[in-house]
Amino acid sequence: MLGNHVRESIIQARAELYAKTEWAEYHSHLKHRVHAKDLHKYFLLTESEEIGIKETIRLNVSASPYYLKLSDPFDPHCPIRRMIVPDSHETVLSPEESPDPLHEERLSPVKGLTHMYPNRVLLFSNHSCTVYCRHCMRGRKVSANDERMEEADLIQAFAYIKDHPEIEDVVISGGDPLNLPDSRIEWILAELNAIPHVRLCRLGTRNPVTLPFRITKSLLTILEKYNDDSLSIFCNTQFNHPKECTQEAKEGILRLLKVGISVGNQAVLLKGINDDKETMLQLHKKLLEMRVRAYYLYDPELIPGSRGFRTPLGKGIQIIEYMRGKIGGMGIPHFVNDLPAGGGKITLSPNWYLGYNPKTRQHAFRSALTGKVHYSFEPESSESFTYPILGENVWDQLE
Repeated sequence: MLGNHVRESIIQARAELYAKTEWAEYHSHLKHRVHAKDLHKYFLLTESEEIGIKETIRLNVSASPYYLKLSDPFDPHCPIRRMIVPDSHETVLSPEESPDPLHEERLSPVKGLTHMYPNRVLLFSNHSCTVYCRHCMRGRKVSANDERMEEADLIQAFAYIKDHPEIEDVVISGGDPLNLPDSRIEWILAELNAIPHVRLCRLGTRNPVTLPFRITKSLLTILEKYNDDSLSIFCNTQFNHPKECTQEAKEGILRLLKVGISVGNQAVLLKGINDDKETMLQLHKKLLEMRVRAYYLYDPELIPGSRGFRTPLGKGIQIIEYMRGKIGGMGIPHFVNDLPAGGGKITLSPNWYLGYNPKTRQHAFRSALTGKVHYSFEPESSESFTYPILGENVWDQLE
């Protein structure tokens, strides 16, 4: 009886939350975000989740009513729930983990700016998000008040960009830049648009997933204004599970596309959430239906308390191998590892290429479609290349 009473209470609390939220108004969702102290009202918490909420060593808890509604209050294995609610894994710091595994702070010449690659920089526009995803790799900055980017900090960042003509591409991240007011977003885009050598701007935002109502007419007007011959603006978001591919999300994406903002997806491979071949395939099929192109599939970073999300490296390679031949190429992400200590991104893929046989001047490949070996001839060339050599014994045994 007590169990039924608790369940009814949770269902009622959710209904009341949704009723008081003006559903199509993003400000209302931000106003009524659910925080750690109130999670027990909306979920039948496990002991592990109660420990995680009390002792998390990472970042704050927050979820919009919209995103909360996608979660299951009674299933602790719900993929959306696991991205909202901390659990006991999050309270443990493993020896290999670091708050800043990519050394972004070491590569930061001024506050809020990381200059890892020669021709592009990462600009941290703010510290706030609609949902504080439990797998967030920037927990050291996100939700931390001392990481707030004031106007003076942004002016200093713009000055650095202006003084470095090699910078062509600026990624605006955070936090979530779309959690900023329209006026601040317009100011940032106007500043970048006015720098002659900055030609590309990429908005890194999860709001199309967690709060698609943020894609408002006024925001679109701003994006369209500065997406011109001087500056090309792109949007990269993060759908991690098919449950996130809602009609509201699709409508938000279509609004971006209609003002010329192309959208790419950067999923994160997460244990127990999407580390399943068919789940990842269905996610990317849904994304193509939403006109979102696959970009990256990230191997999780070695951040504090992340052991509950990390998968073996081979899992990502297996998933990419499974997807090839079952979906168009624009729906298959690059599986990437952002190397620790500031080494940058590298792509990882199945080994379709078997090697080269100098005697026959042929390359051997394993087909992703048929599983059979196929051959291709090497043309004559004055250039010299090094290939893995397949000896005669191996060559003769290929099937």
